[in-house]
Amino acid sequence: MQYSHFLRRLSPAVFLSLIGLPCAILGQEPPKKSAGKEQSSTSYLYAPASTDGLGSGTKVSEYQKLLDNKNYERTTAFRALSINGGERVDREESERSWRISDTQYQIERTIRTPDLNGRLATQQLIKEDHQLKGNTEETQRSYYQPDINSKMGAQVVENETVVKISPKEKHLTRALYRPDSDGKFALNEIEEGSEKRVSDTLTVKESSRKLKEASGRMALVENVKETTTKLGEGAYKKETAVHKTGYDGRLLLTDRVTETQSESSDGVRKYQRLLESRNVHRLLPNVNSTGLSLSQRVTGEERRLPDGTIESTTQIESVDPANPSGGLRVSEVVTETSKPLGNGKISVERTIKTRDTNGNLTVSQKVAQNIESGK
Repeated sequence: MQYSHFLRRLSPAVFLSLIGLPCAILGQEPPKKSAGKEQSSTSYLYAPASTDGLGSGTKVSEYQKLLDNKNYERTTAFRALSINGGERVDREESERSWRISDTQYQIERTIRTPDLNGRLATQQLIKEDHQLKGNTEETQRSYYQPDINSKMGAQVVENETVVKISPKEKHLTRALYRPDSDGKFALNEIEEGSEKRVSDTLTVKESSRKLKEASGRMALVENVKETTTKLGEGAYKKETAVHKTGYDGRLLLTDRVTETQSESSDGVRKYQRLLESRNVHRLLPNVNSTGLSLSQRVTGEERRLPDGTIESTTQIESVDPANPSGGLRVSEVVTETSKPLGNGKISVERTIKTRDTNGNLTVSQKVAQNIESGK
């Protein structure tokens, strides 16, 4: 149960921001649908209205059919609800994966939004080709977006290679290509890393990232080292150190993250994430700071009740960039209750409170979700 486990659903804006890269055209059509395990869910998201209470919401309908982890399809539709009971599709996301052979599978993701005529049009298309060659797994991702003539064209191509050196060690290389001034794809960014299982309780990941300078030289801009120590069943400690290149060209420790999770004998999980940073305001680096300061703390607790209900609470404390000397204060609280209803059905209720302009914690979003699984 890590930070992402507590905040299970990203907002549409955050989701879109995380997938803004480009992969290669897949030459084979997906197979026809076949029977498999199906799951559907319907969520209602409500945000505050201009007056007291919550205003019109968003309906999120999700459907997935799963044969195995290489053959599946998933569709999510976001619909705006009007006061008179009508609905309008604001965005639709679909994902399909199909197996080509025992050593190859492909994935296609599509995001569609209404055009000027109100018809759904593809705004982003992501294609992936995964191939296993001996001890090496190669992945090519292409990210397409429409041009001014609505023709889909690749904007970025990403090649990723994972080489399994031994059962305890693997190496990763990720290269990012973008069109140059002549329209040809050229190397723009490269990341190289390794993951080593030092012992049964200790795993170390290291990576370095380089960006292409105007001169054409690939310059080192970031090093990341992550150390995870298993402390027991359901318990661990993860420490991440981020070094970035400063104005003088030297690497400088800019962020340190410490995550811990524990689980008691009665099944209660507790999680904490501490972020120490040189830059309290992420867009305005403090070049005069000589050390790190605590800028965010995330704490969470999850407990399972005898009837199968899961209750969780996540609290985020942050430093106000306008008043960094004021220390941490609660900026967001997320509470969630997941209750089994029988016959493969689950009911989820989630409430998010954030601090308003007056400094008070108020409800900023409510989510009611129903999940149903079938054969």
